[in-house]
Amino acid sequence: MITCFTLVAASLPKSQLAVRASQPLAARQVRAAIAKALVAPVVLVSAASQASPAILDIKGDWVVDDGSAVARVAPCAYEPSRLCAIVIQEVLAPGEESALNQIVVRDIRPTKQGQFSGHYQIGPQKTLPATIKIRSATVLEMKVCMGVFCDTIRLVRRAA
Repeated sequence: MITCFTLVAASLPKSQLAVRASQPLAARQVRAAIAKALVAPVVLVSAASQASPAILDIKGDWVVDDGSAVARVAPCAYEPSRLCAIVIQEVLAPGEESALNQIVVRDIRPTKQGQFSGHYQIGPQKTLPATIKIRSATVLEMKVCMGVFCDTIRLVRRAA
C-alpha cells in the first residue's frame, strides 16, 4: 500500500535525504515519531476507504431476523437513482395480510457513511421515516418511528 509518507519520501531530492541522515540522532527520532503519528491515520483512512464500497452496497436479499420475510433491495422502478425494498418471500401468521411483491421501504438513499434513510410503507398512502444502519457486511438495522414509539428491525443478508 502506498502511503502519503512514502510519496513524500520518494519526492525528496537525494541531497535532502543525505542531509537528514547526517542530523543528530534526537532530531531523527523526533522526525520519525512525527512521521509515524501522521502516517498511521492516513493508512487507516486509506484502508477504510478501500473497504467501504463493499459494505456500502446494500443491494441484495435481506432476511428479517425472525425469518418471517425476505426483502430485495434494488433500484426503484419509478426512480432508479434511489433504492426500494420489495417483499419477495414471506411466512404469514393466520389473519395476516400478504405484502408479497409490494414495496415496503421506498426512496432509500445514503445520508452519511454506513447510514441510509427511506420511507417505510404502512398503508397505500401512509409512510413512516426509516433509518437504516449498516452494522456489518451481512447485518442491517432499520429503525422506524411513529412519534416517540420506535421499532428496530434487524436484517441479515441472505447467502447467495
